[in-house]
Amino acid sequence: MNRPQLYSKYSDLQKTDNTYVLEKFLDTSRFKDEDRILDVGCGDGNFSVECLIPKLPQNFKNFVACDVSEKMLDFARTKYFLPKIKFVALDIGAEEIPEEFENSFNHIYSFYTMHWVRRQRKAFKNIYKMLAPGGDILFTFLANSSLYDIYQNMSKHERWSQHSVKEYISPYHNLKHPEKRLEKLLQDIGFEVKVCKLVTRSFLFPSMEIFKNTITAVNPIVQKLHPDEVEEYNAGFLNEMKGMKSVIIENVNNNGEKTIREIHQIFILVATKPQNKKSDTSKLE
Repeated sequence: MNRPQLYSKYSDLQKTDNTYVLEKFLDTSRFKDEDRILDVGCGDGNFSVECLIPKLPQNFKNFVACDVSEKMLDFARTKYFLPKIKFVALDIGAEEIPEEFENSFNHIYSFYTMHWVRRQRKAFKNIYKMLAPGGDILFTFLANSSLYDIYQNMSKHERWSQHSVKEYISPYHNLKHPEKRLEKLLQDIGFEVKVCKLVTRSFLFPSMEIFKNTITAVNPIVQKLHPDEVEEYNAGFLNEMKGMKSVIIENVNNNGEKTIREIHQIFILVATKPQNKKSDTSKLE
């Protein structure tokens, strides 16, 4: 995602799901004085700074917010100036992570990010390496979404077939029992998994305009199009949407506009790194 201004304005769906998970599962984190905290996929920094940090004990040592998008990070750095918070560029699926991050963080959080990551095993190995012994993680991300089905259907149209969508779809989309697949992956790496489950969620978009802007903010295909093509693509996208059982066009709102309810599934993941273990890099490769 490289449209921070648009994403910042139209990310209520993500914030709603993230807040739900935070309120129900933050108490699984075992806080101590001078804890080091990492947020993977901070995006525009809004949820990190305005939602997550206020709920943390304020005696943490430092808070590192990372993202792969320099545009998002620049937006966050410009907007937020806090002494114990640092925004850094990091690709969580990269071959190497900064040496100073290994065995470093007591708590690692990630909200609505991991579904973008193709190299799931490598990413979670990196997370394990960065987690201090006895540390914990709390993650939530998309498992299944009707939007992915629409991406795939659109790519079958000759008009848009040159735009590959595979890399933008959750690796767990349409898998049978994806939570079991994810839990086994984590256990193989060395995590002690406390919670790994699917939760069905829905979000009500109050108008078609807000729905379109929200989709545009996160749709990577739209960002590749020429400006003259966007309206045509969006029209096709909305037409595909009408045939989806998990996208419901509901009664008009008070302004006479149609509302849209979108249904999706998210992972909720809580896991720890055993207290007596440090990352053995050779065993993880």
